[in-house]
Amino acid sequence: MRKLNIVIFSSGISEKSGTLNNIIKGLKNKNYNCFCWRDLFKDANNSDNIALLPILIKKIPTFDFAVLICEGHDTTTIFRENQYISVPSMRDNVLFEIGLCSMALGLPRVILLTDDIVHLPDDLTGVNGKIALKHIIFNNNNNNLSKIIDNIDNHIQNYKDNYNYGSVIDDIDDYININRKYISPVVIGAATSIAIGYANNFIIRLLEHITDGFLNNDNKLIKFSKENIFLHIVIPEYYNEKVIERAKNIQNNLNKATLTTTRHRELNFNYKIFDNKLHIYDYPTSLVTSYSTAKMILNIEADDGVDINAEDRFNAKELDLFEATLKNLLQKDYIIDVIDLYYKNISQKTKKQIIDTVCYILDNNFIIEKNDY
Repeated sequence: MRKLNIVIFSSGISEKSGTLNNIIKGLKNKNYNCFCWRDLFKDANNSDNIALLPILIKKIPTFDFAVLICEGHDTTTIFRENQYISVPSMRDNVLFEIGLCSMALGLPRVILLTDDIVHLPDDLTGVNGKIALKHIIFNNNNNNLSKIIDNIDNHIQNYKDNYNYGSVIDDIDDYININRKYISPVVIGAATSIAIGYANNFIIRLLEHITDGFLNNDNKLIKFSKENIFLHIVIPEYYNEKVIERAKNIQNNLNKATLTTTRHRELNFNYKIFDNKLHIYDYPTSLVTSYSTAKMILNIEADDGVDINAEDRFNAKELDLFEATLKNLLQKDYIIDVIDLYYKNISQKTKKQIIDTVCYILDNNFIIEKNDY
């Protein structure tokens, strides 16, 4: 399983207090790749005059999770219940970055770390009082939320002297492990659309009639029962411009088959036979669209240099998204919906046989593999 990439945003005061470095160090010890927000701008062509927003728009989507340290370092005056009150608030840039991360990664992939005095904006907490993002509080000393930090240096020294970050790191790690496969309904990358089309137009269409038998290179009909049919979907560990070429070379060494009874048109696939079992192998070349989409986003004009690692991070996410979408999608209810859509004029008995065949193979003999090819 690949190491996840986490970007961490904070104010300069959080850096001075050691909070940022402690969080980064702790997460690296948990085997995550961590990136301080400043790392996003280190390759800027003009470090004294950086176009921040374009770079953030390019870089944030390349990460798996974002952690935002939102301590109450500033003071904001708000109007509530017919009076003005002053509340401790997070730095305005961090607040802005919460919005960018939420839209780029999805709510379950954004984690807020706050002290217990900061005032959270109403849109974060909602009318039911619950926060929409994962919220971890550094400490809980029951300070009044309207308390103002009069001496920021004392506040910083308190964290340096007294706070143990171990429990915070454990909370972040536990949360990420629960949500690492979550697919956000807001963030629909190219990989999601590709996976849906691939599931409908190759996987399900292939399995609907695979037990009818297929023609080999010698035009001989070969048949297997559903119990002896295995489908292997092979996804690359990493993506680059040569993956499609290598996938085609691998498939050239497999046997070729044609299934003539599929809906719409005949379907070609690659296979091996061993132990009297049919093993179908497919290397989804449609992933090239996802790769192209990632490159388009990373080519947004901004005052930064070439970041090869950003492309690697983005492509790793897209591959994970493709795999997760297939696994979540190929369930019985979805398969029934697809069969009902395309087979309106067949008997219920025949329809049930098709559904049973597809579901059996996907439930028992369906393998998604990741290989370095």
